[in-house]
Amino acid sequence: MRLLAAALLLTLASGAGAAEIRSLDLVKEDKVYRLLARVHVRAPREAVFEVLNDYEGFPRLSSVFREGGIVEPVENGRGVVFIHMDACVLFYCRDVKLVEWLDVEPYERMVVTVDPERSDVEFGRGTWLLAADEEGTLLDYEVEMKPRFWVPPVLGPLVIKAVIRSRGIRAVRRLEYLASGQPIPEELRVKH
Repeated sequence: MRLLAAALLLTLASGAGAAEIRSLDLVKEDKVYRLLARVHVRAPREAVFEVLNDYEGFPRLSSVFREGGIVEPVENGRGVVFIHMDACVLFYCRDVKLVEWLDVEPYERMVVTVDPERSDVEFGRGTWLLAADEEGTLLDYEVEMKPRFWVPPVLGPLVIKAVIRSRGIRAVRRLEYLASGQPIPEELRVKH
C-alpha cells in the first residue's frame, strides 16, 4: 500500500545536503495505525511530485517495493494505482498488495484511499501536502491504516517506527536524488 510505503519513504535522512526529517509520529489506537511526518527535500516541488507519482519507479526508492503501477490512468485528477510490497515486523514478513484510488492536485496535494475489496488492508488513507520553499520542498504526510493481517501487538508499533527510520533514511535520499535529476550513487542504490 502506498500508505505504508510512503511512510517508509518519508522518514529520516542525515548528512550534508541530504533531506531531513522535521517531525515523525506513529500512534496505534485499537488496530488503526496513524503516521504523521514532515520532511524537507532539497529538490523542486514539481520534480518531487513527479517521483512520488511514478508508481512503476517505486522499486528504485526502497527494497520494500516489489512493483507498482497504474490500473487506471489519472484523468481530471483521479486514477487507480497498485503497489506490491514486502512488509516485515521483526521476523514476521507479509506479502502486501494494495489497490488505491488516487486523487491529485498537481504539485500541491495527493490523496490515496485504499480499495479494501482489492487490498490486504481493511482501511487506509494517506495525504501528501507539498509546499515549495527557498531550499526545496516541504512534505507533510499523514496516513491512517488498519491492516487485515496480524501485527505483533506490543512491540509492533515500536518496531514499525524503527523500520520506518532505518529504511526511510536511504529511501528519502534516493527520492531527493531522483527529484534533483541526479543519478543515485552506487552505495545508495536499492539492492533487490
